[in-house]
Amino acid sequence: MRRYLPLLLFIGLAWGQDLHFVSADGRSITIKQAKYGFPAEVFYLNGTQCFLKNVNYKTKMVEVKYKQTFKFFLQHKKIPFDSISSFRYVERSFRIIPMLIGGGVGYYFLYKPKADTLSFVFGTIPASTLGLALSLVPKFSEELIVGDGTWSIKVK
Repeated sequence: MRRYLPLLLFIGLAWGQDLHFVSADGRSITIKQAKYGFPAEVFYLNGTQCFLKNVNYKTKMVEVKYKQTFKFFLQHKKIPFDSISSFRYVERSFRIIPMLIGGGVGYYFLYKPKADTLSFVFGTIPASTLGLALSLVPKFSEELIVGDGTWSIKVK
């Protein structure tokens, strides 16, 4: 089994494909595929938030997982390349500035003169939690239009 492990790892890496968008001016954007059942990058395809599950360049189909309104499980949908009209991608997934501000405000409430338990409960914990939550909110790009001569899907 030990000698077959590198072969299995290579097949696993070669099997998954990412979605590549190319602009007319040479810029390219790659949307990563979900690995091992975990969602990868969140992106918007035709205005719907989804995760990339699979890309088949032979049949020119994109399989995505998306969450419908008022449902708690992910739906699968196959979308042909021709029906993709727009997309948005994550420009930045983590920011440090809100975390530093929340931590600084929390530190002030914790170590100010006459600090008590209420200042810890109603000052430090909410400020630090809010700073962490705001630093984890992703920033998406503007909506990019596919097929207007600027962006297209790169077919291998």
